[in-house]
Amino acid sequence: MEQVLQVRKLTLQDYSTLQAMDTGIEDDYVVRIFDRLIDSDSHELFGLFQGPHMLAVGGYSLFGQNRFAMLGRLRSDRRYQQKGNATQLLLPVVDHLKQQEDIKWIGANTHLGNLPARRVLEKLGIEQGPVSHYLTLNKPELLSGHSPGPVWEQVLDIDHKRALLQSLESNALGVFPYECYYPFPFDESFFTDDYLNATNFYVNDDRSRFVSIKNDTKKYDYSHVKYFWDDHYDQPGFFETLQDHWRQNLDNIGCWIDFSDQGFKNIPDLSAYDVQEPWILYGSWK
Repeated sequence: MEQVLQVRKLTLQDYSTLQAMDTGIEDDYVVRIFDRLIDSDSHELFGLFQGPHMLAVGGYSLFGQNRFAMLGRLRSDRRYQQKGNATQLLLPVVDHLKQQEDIKWIGANTHLGNLPARRVLEKLGIEQGPVSHYLTLNKPELLSGHSPGPVWEQVLDIDHKRALLQSLESNALGVFPYECYYPFPFDESFFTDDYLNATNFYVNDDRSRFVSIKNDTKKYDYSHVKYFWDDHYDQPGFFETLQDHWRQNLDNIGCWIDFSDQGFKNIPDLSAYDVQEPWILYGSWK
């Protein structure tokens, strides 16, 4: 008789079961940082079990003062795929999140071409959102077609930083790229004092544009750039400002920039960048 499937929250005692999964992922960071994920107040991991075997693992992380839940870390054992295990795992996880009063948005970010993951999200009733292009400027000497200019003026006052974000009347990105790989709806929950203090803000000469740059680590260290318009190449000094920040943070391997579809199309030459496959954000408000 086939054993009943069970979804439950993982504990430290599940480490060996996680290790026994055949996911095909070499040096899986979920395995490496499993203990930290389990002990964290903002991360949760769940497993889909059939008897002693874990067929799939996944969970969520909380952001924006614990009001935004991002699904992720989904892996399936290759020996048990094509059976809807990912959906069976995430359905009760999403139901659990919907019951949490403080959480107001549930979403996930995946590669545009990851059709299996996208089908799972659609089955969960999570709505399709904007496409983002993640590029790392790591060969600035190859930049072309941009408008040279002086480095923009740095903003030091935290109230001024928050006011700049609040002043946005439009946002070409359609999201707030809180961290590398973690875009969210644009919401003031993310504009905490700690976050703003850790972020450098710069404004151009006529005060019509600003850019924020925050050091972030996703395996490597980056200068993570947030710019909410599509005219990167038309703004004098924009790229000089990015490079100036990078020079002050030499441990970073480059400047990670989130581009919208149109912003990406506006790039005249990609030689200066490390280019990823596009990503798509899914999300639904409760």
